[in-house]
Amino acid sequence: MLEIREIQELPHSLVQVAEVIGLAGVLALVENAGGVRIYVPESLTDDHRLVEWLGRDAAARLSESFAMEELVVPRCAEMLRKIRDRQIRHERDHGARPAELALRYRLTERQIYTILSRHDAPPSCQQGLF
Repeated sequence: MLEIREIQELPHSLVQVAEVIGLAGVLALVENAGGVRIYVPESLTDDHRLVEWLGRDAAARLSESFAMEELVVPRCAEMLRKIRDRQIRHERDHGARPAELALRYRLTERQIYTILSRHDAPPSCQQGLF
């Protein structure tokens, strides 16, 4: 499940965009245009790709805030991997089997077990005993 901390993990260039269209909108933008620049027009038609990707309301908000600007949309591969891994652990905690997760996320069971064994919490500040 997506949490507010994902906004903090966004590249700086997308933080303002997230404030306008929300995290779900940013994730849709990254999924569809990650790695390229996109031009935000002043007015949008119903068949514009931003409307298709984000929905009419979010695309309109984006256009109001960033009209006639070019947005650089990073790939965000590391952030998306962290979100996916947290979601996999969440689903496993709620009863999903590793084989189901592997099929759903198009990974191998071995990859699922590796993800389940890792934690993405920040490292502890605890000092070593010696």
